[in-house]
Amino acid sequence: MYISLLLTIVSQTTGNSWNYHNSGPDMWSETYQSCAKYSQSPIIIKTACTIYRTFAPFDFSSTYNLTHTFNVLNNGHTIVGTYNGNESSPFKLTGGGLNGTFEFSSVHLHWGENSRSGSEHQVNGIKHAGEIHFVHINPETKQIAVLGIFMESNRNTSKNGTIHLRKRRNNIYDTENITIIEWEKYFATAANLNEINNSAVLNLNLASLMGNNLNEFWRYEGSLTTPPCTEGIIWTVFKTPITFNENYINAFRKNIFLKNYRHPQALYKRVVHQHPNPLDRGRHATDTSSLSCCSIKFVLSNEFLHEQFQHLYIQQSLHTIDKFTECFPLHSAVYHQEQQLEINDNNLLCNTILNAHEFGLTFYQLYNKVK
Repeated sequence: MYISLLLTIVSQTTGNSWNYHNSGPDMWSETYQSCAKYSQSPIIIKTACTIYRTFAPFDFSSTYNLTHTFNVLNNGHTIVGTYNGNESSPFKLTGGGLNGTFEFSSVHLHWGENSRSGSEHQVNGIKHAGEIHFVHINPETKQIAVLGIFMESNRNTSKNGTIHLRKRRNNIYDTENITIIEWEKYFATAANLNEINNSAVLNLNLASLMGNNLNEFWRYEGSLTTPPCTEGIIWTVFKTPITFNENYINAFRKNIFLKNYRHPQALYKRVVHQHPNPLDRGRHATDTSSLSCCSIKFVLSNEFLHEQFQHLYIQQSLHTIDKFTECFPLHSAVYHQEQQLEINDNNLLCNTILNAHEFGLTFYQLYNKVK
């Protein structure tokens, strides 16, 4: 079963029926109808519009911390790495809000034509140099979960940051340095796979490739970012990027492909969660609606929330109130002519308030605006 699932994922990025040029992302839906559906990926993550939620921690099996043999392949669309073993995947993943046990399937990269484009997801319109996707599959339910990590180019960091990056190489026990070295090994081999179906065998450590900054992320339901654009994919996009030497990414542009990313798709009515919830005191798998808030006046009367607002909200000018309605459109809450707020979804309103600090508004400013 595992082998068949793995072949399904790999085959979704092979073949000549689509590409990132003449038959690029804008044309995919002509052949693959799912690419025009309403739960597509990637998306632009608007942090002000996310809803806080705390999930249980990810639990990676000990095999992630061991070195294994991987096959690295140029499949005509990206460089994809798969476990090079006859048995089922030894890499097991649970927790993190995922249902059941997932197995590592493959890892691949997306990059762009320069150091400021290449990531498929964007955060508040900001792009990164690339994006790494660790694809996992639940063999029982066939559910697919993708862990996405941004690739940052050191060209986009300060000189001090670049010097710091180089100095890290002197300490082989530095966890971030281990990640850098592991990726250097990957790039040194993968950049030479400049023909379709070129492949190589590498000894890699998945935990080192992922790094240690896996505690904060965004979560939503979307699709594969390549044809056939299958929906129902659980996306985890980690907040902290891994910084790479620009020369390594540039080698991919020159030797493999100039670019291989899909532009963001419309979010429509989907919800993006942000983990962890800063107001959550040790609870798991909860969101702001679990605070049982039902109105603005309830929040004002709630001592715990009132205290949190005093700490979280910094007084700034009221210049982004329009974003209140941008994130939560007419189907959930609208302004009446007399500027009263009609509440059709109380939990949604409370989530709006709890995220209002992203707009640069104080709680009291928001309250006075809509009361």
